[in-house]
Amino acid sequence: MKAFKYFLASLTIVAVLTSCSNETIQNEPVQYVSPDIVYGNVVLITQMVNRLYTHIPGGYNRLGGSSMVAAATDEAVNAARGSEAELWGTGSWGTTPATQRDDLFSALYAGIRATFVYSEEIHPNIVDAVMGKADRDVHYGQVLFVRALLNFELLKRYGGYPLIQRSLKPSDDLNIPKSSYDECVRYIVSLCDEAIPLLNIVYPTSDFGRATRGAAMALKARVLLYAASPLHNTSSDVSKWAEAAAAAEQVISLTNAGAKVYDLYTAGTGYDAFFNTLAGNKEIIFSKMEVRSNTIEQLNGPVSLVGGRGGTNPSLNLVNAYERIDGTPFDWNNPEHAADPFANRDPRFAKSILYNGSSWMGTTIDTFEGGKDLQTINATRTGFYLRKFLSQNARFVAPTGVADHCFPLFRYAEVLLNYAEAMNEAYGPDAPAAYSMSARQALTLIRNRAGLTGNQSVPSAKTKEEMRDAIRRERRIELAFEEHRHMDLRRWKLAEEVLTKPVTGLKIVKTGDSEFSYSVQTVENRVFNPKMYFYPFPQEEISRNSSLNQNPGW
Repeated sequence: MKAFKYFLASLTIVAVLTSCSNETIQNEPVQYVSPDIVYGNVVLITQMVNRLYTHIPGGYNRLGGSSMVAAATDEAVNAARGSEAELWGTGSWGTTPATQRDDLFSALYAGIRATFVYSEEIHPNIVDAVMGKADRDVHYGQVLFVRALLNFELLKRYGGYPLIQRSLKPSDDLNIPKSSYDECVRYIVSLCDEAIPLLNIVYPTSDFGRATRGAAMALKARVLLYAASPLHNTSSDVSKWAEAAAAAEQVISLTNAGAKVYDLYTAGTGYDAFFNTLAGNKEIIFSKMEVRSNTIEQLNGPVSLVGGRGGTNPSLNLVNAYERIDGTPFDWNNPEHAADPFANRDPRFAKSILYNGSSWMGTTIDTFEGGKDLQTINATRTGFYLRKFLSQNARFVAPTGVADHCFPLFRYAEVLLNYAEAMNEAYGPDAPAAYSMSARQALTLIRNRAGLTGNQSVPSAKTKEEMRDAIRRERRIELAFEEHRHMDLRRWKLAEEVLTKPVTGLKIVKTGDSEFSYSVQTVENRVFNPKMYFYPFPQEEISRNSSLNQNPGW
């Protein structure tokens, strides 16, 4: 596949248009070049739009440069003690720079400001002879999408926040209160609605990574799903669920030249191959692009491989959630299950997690006491290593190699899960005929792709409550490590129940040539208080902005 050219293009020319020092909602860029140098230069115009994508948060080991967000939830722990994820998950969290976790407040506003520089200063002044209306519209649609996504990143962290809808000047009143959650939702949805007709449905392979019409639709559907969820929908307004379902249906039904734009990826080995396949992958809706590398493999690789740093260690809590291949729950109290606990599991288990006895890069993973993957610094603390996202072609030991790693911010399976959840809450497990499929049918598509056998691919849930549990369980498995879990638990108002339980792992003792005994051990105790449903605003912003009230409890 061709390189994602606009991330690799020269960004230094346009960086001065958006670069900031100590960026907040109050600051103008410190270095600022008059935008009139851009009006008549199509290369600079495109580069400026391309630069906006760099403000979108990624998902690979982005906490402190070494931890995944999953390691601050019940999905995993980080192998290195004292990591940013461990501090967050164990409740060491506050409003000062030293205690802020996952704090992107200033960075997100910096990106939002950059979108206004384009829409207010560049877009209205582009010379017609340089760029026709169709191309101007596509560029502007991308800017609107990035602005909407950055606003959503604020919304999901802070709830209501100071809503900025234009560039601010020093002469403006910079004491801006936070808007209500619903006001922020309406604004983000309006940006998506404005962007959707402007954006291309598809792009050439050389432009892979740009925001498409489907990306804006998927963002709108996710925003509305969050708004319909218990944390934010305190009156249990069913119409909000119906609105979220209708938005997800638009993504599912999107066509191009008579063919569906999106589908679940089933080529190659299916679920695991999806994460390292870009060309011809109809499941990808929008990804955070990365340079081809082996960094992800090295950061999360088993320690028996030279340079492997352990990284994200999947928890036993998550491992236990993977069903048997026949769709029945795994149970340690069942002697047959306990005797060979990693056999006959949901196929996504072996495609997401490296376990004792599995093969990786030509070696067998040994996480039993005394095994080669448990003997050195940063060895797994749970008995498991991360498999998902990693490519066997991206080797960091001789012979070395690299692979595509583009973190999926929106993918078709998530849209199906969003649709299933919203449809079930609005209409129950089996939908009215006006929709393309029911909640049950959407879930069945995902379980079929996973490889669950026979009729176990069809959820047996009969009631809305049973289907709700099935959908939540499916999200946990299908979207593991993709930065959904910590927000799902919040919006469902289950974080106090789940994120206060210890994270567990397996102690594995070898008792024969191929026989092992297993015992559960606590790896990390976790802390979650009610105030943690929303992030705290940085204290420096509270000090600057006298109208900004801190989120409750902080």
